[in-house]
Amino acid sequence: MKFGLDKVLVAFTFVFVFCGIGYAEKCTQPGSIKRVKNRSAGNVEYVIFDLLKRADTPNSAPDYEVKSASGPFTDYSGDETIPVRGKKFKSIVFKNLYWMCESRDQTKTPRAAVRDIKQLSRFEGIAEYVVGFRSRSRYITTYHYNAGSVIKVVMKFRK
Repeated sequence: MKFGLDKVLVAFTFVFVFCGIGYAEKCTQPGSIKRVKNRSAGNVEYVIFDLLKRADTPNSAPDYEVKSASGPFTDYSGDETIPVRGKKFKSIVFKNLYWMCESRDQTKTPRAAVRDIKQLSRFEGIAEYVVGFRSRSRYITTYHYNAGSVIKVVMKFRK
């Protein structure tokens, strides 16, 4: 049985198109980051990550790590530079996530303290974000709490 090169190329095109469509879906799976948003209240600004609770361990704490960071920032491959506004930076890395989806970005930047929020990578169960903030502002803490079907991970900054 002979296959023409054009038939093979058409088959591969369909496979790649459908793989791309599956990756671009909105995050609705348990264990994924549903949305990222930022808010301001008084003298404080918040960056909030909504994680959908895992079906197997709905009351467990999310696995994340916050640390100071410095630019330049690159994507997962290290090939593409990602510009992030701000003088100081905090990185937050989430582990053990459902990662084959796109979180809704509901951020409004720049604000008084938080200048920028960028996703650096999302690959193999790990997602990394960086928050840029102005030099006069101060990072206070990161905490999480249960809110219905989601766990909210909150980064807190003083203006």
